[in-house]
Amino acid sequence: MKNKHININKDLIKRKNYLKNEIKIIVLKSIVRNQSVKPTLRSLAKKKMSQIKLKSFISKQNNNICLYTGRIKGVLRLTEMSRHHMKKFSTTGTLQNIKIKSW
Repeated sequence: MKNKHININKDLIKRKNYLKNEIKIIVLKSIVRNQSVKPTLRSLAKKKMSQIKLKSFISKQNNNICLYTGRIKGVLRLTEMSRHHMKKFSTTGTLQNIKIKSW
């Protein structure tokens, strides 16, 4: 139970950091890629971008988190549940129209 809340809270903190720094990152990336900007300004933008925490980038976000356990790995997109809970609910018959083929 405690682990679930820790994982979900960590992910929420990462998402807040991303939203806070999203515009900064987009502007700095455009300056770095623009060839018409002076090289000194481009290098300053690259330096500022390296100082931004890695947790602020979109590639570090977890889109799949189990709704029941907070688990990140083994999450099915259709139901947003981990494979463990999917098996548990399908064996008890809680999920409608889902049957176990082999387990």
